[in-house]
Amino acid sequence: MSTTKKPAPVFAVRLVGPPGIKPWSIPARVLTRIVNAVQQIIERTEPDELFDSEEEDAEKRPTSAIQLLNVTSASAAYQFAAVDGTSALRILGEIGAGLSNPRQADWDEVNLSAIYDISAAAKALDVTVEIREKDKKGNILAAITPQSYKEISEGAFVTGESSVYGYLERVGGATDMRCAMRLSDQEKLLFCRVATGELIRRLGKHIYENIRVFGTVTWVRSTWRVKTISIHDMEEPKRGSILEALGHIYDAGGKAWDDVEDPDAFIAELRQS
Repeated sequence: MSTTKKPAPVFAVRLVGPPGIKPWSIPARVLTRIVNAVQQIIERTEPDELFDSEEEDAEKRPTSAIQLLNVTSASAAYQFAAVDGTSALRILGEIGAGLSNPRQADWDEVNLSAIYDISAAAKALDVTVEIREKDKKGNILAAITPQSYKEISEGAFVTGESSVYGYLERVGGATDMRCAMRLSDQEKLLFCRVATGELIRRLGKHIYENIRVFGTVTWVRSTWRVKTISIHDMEEPKRGSILEALGHIYDAGGKAWDDVEDPDAFIAELRQS
């Protein structure tokens, strides 16, 4: 997209709420949260991985998929251009279709995270966030309300009692009893709630170790990745040396080799049989 010529608007984000709401009445941090979430949906950016480094060279910075355009005082409406307008409209339309039938939609972690942010912003402002074609008079592509994430989560997640095995990296917290584990098949830390202070103390003895914990686990239905776990018990790691383990194997039957006069010949005979 050219940086010298002003691009044409592709879609608009409009905050529909109390009468007299204006663009400048929206806190910048809330607007930023909404815009970042919309960009996350269109760019398919993993949650918490939006570009935020100031150390990279400017030439290496990725081109943003959307750009903020005109802001008028007619309402809290913001127009956006897009690098690929057709794709942006299609993606946003798919989000809207999913919101209209949330239990049937196949929500992934990128869209769930974005809808969570927009829904939280809508709740904070007591508004509905409408995403429309071009301007406030365009067709509504998607509408996110303060209840949207809650409605989605009822069908997007599966919850049940299970266990999780992982590497314990953090224990405790300033206000909540929590810990953080790293699972072998998930890049990001899994933050867990812990039921009791006594369990926090037990977990603290095994920080930087692999452990198994038990509790109420919530998975993302579409990928079966663990979203959260509320821990109510743990399994103490097994202690012992390699030599002790080999000794147990020997005692369990491995010592039968003592009665074989020529182990090499015996193995060769087994291979031929």
